[in-house]
Amino acid sequence: MTVADTLTAVAAVVPYLRASTTTDGDDWYSCKELVTDPAVLTDVITRAMPGFGTTDPAVAASLFTQAYAFRVAGVALAAYALGRPVPDVAPASTAVRVDKPRPTQIAHLAPDVQTLTASELSGRLVAEHLAVFVATVHSSYRVGERLLHGNVASSCAVAFRAVEGAAIDQRDVVRARAETFMSATASFEGLGSFSTVRTDDHEGWYWDRTSCCLWYRTPAEHYCDNCSLIPTEELTGRRVRELQESAT
Repeated sequence: MTVADTLTAVAAVVPYLRASTTTDGDDWYSCKELVTDPAVLTDVITRAMPGFGTTDPAVAASLFTQAYAFRVAGVALAAYALGRPVPDVAPASTAVRVDKPRPTQIAHLAPDVQTLTASELSGRLVAEHLAVFVATVHSSYRVGERLLHGNVASSCAVAFRAVEGAAIDQRDVVRARAETFMSATASFEGLGSFSTVRTDDHEGWYWDRTSCCLWYRTPAEHYCDNCSLIPTEELTGRRVRELQESAT
């Protein structure tokens, strides 16, 4: 199996987890460059600030980190959750397209894929890529490192939830693989957990994070649907209503 086969299989389940094997066109950045060169990273985040609707560099850095983590992790985690071989996620083998305020596409440039355990994937994706990215952001902006790791964890959870919601026949397996991956990632400890909400004959699977990405500090004043600042009772009520509405 090649990387193209994996990308096709993932896109068939979750179409918006699209990826490329080339960097044809404009607005592509090497992940290695973003991870290791603070000057390149700060230039990209500075130019993204108007699109995020903020003049606060720390808020922009937080939101960009969350978006970057989702795009870098999305396809690889979806492949893992579906029991497929995983593309190379090393910074030197990946690139992201930043044609909006945030990365909109990833390119997996290495031709091969590998079947990895949760611990192996965590090491390559988080410890060797996203954690290094977090360290670079933290060294360049006045934003908490734990908050940034929380953004990464939340983005990984979003990717898993996308697969869980689309691959109904594999739902239990996807949830189990997601739990195993999150538990295997040391930097995610204490940053959130999955929970299940049931109402009537329906249930939803959610990520409950313990930190905030600072989206509420933009003029939009929005809160993520798993924000730690939303009281637990209110958050559960929202989810119950969401499930009830989806059943009608």
